[in-house]
Amino acid sequence: MEDRLLWVGRLVKTQGIKGEVRVSSPGGEALARSRGKVVYLEDPKGNRKAFTVAASRPLRESTVLAFQEINSIEQARKLIGCSVYVSEANLGTLPPDEFYWFQIRGIRVETGEGRFLGILEEVFPTGSNDVFVVRKEGKEILLPATDEVVVRVNLKERVMVVNPLEGLLPEDDL
Repeated sequence: MEDRLLWVGRLVKTQGIKGEVRVSSPGGEALARSRGKVVYLEDPKGNRKAFTVAASRPLRESTVLAFQEINSIEQARKLIGCSVYVSEANLGTLPPDEFYWFQIRGIRVETGEGRFLGILEEVFPTGSNDVFVVRKEGKEILLPATDEVVVRVNLKERVMVVNPLEGLLPEDDL
């Protein structure tokens, strides 16, 4: 059985002069524990190549990666724009109430009363917590990914139950 590759971000710029690169990633948690593991970079033409992560660290809303195969800023510049993929088998186990982005993308979002709010389509990091983008019929709701808002996530049933704080939902019924 072939291992599934999961998209986790895009290389957006170089970092420093030693060949490090910055990854814009809604799935940054997948890269946080990637030292010593192989990631796959795919250029805009669809060519994919394996690289071994020598080091990784968070930087604001991104992740900085150093690859064993890249030693200079000149080499790193050639990689900008590549998509980053990780092997599902290389993902570590997260604590019980944490999820990888690919696990919750497309999940139904509803209130504790059963009101369907939409489908979770995006996650973007902010300084304090991630924000879930939930869409329904062309409208979107932004929900903070906090314990106060997210009541539970059931991956088997593909549903997230939320307790939206006052003011988070628009007045009209989505």
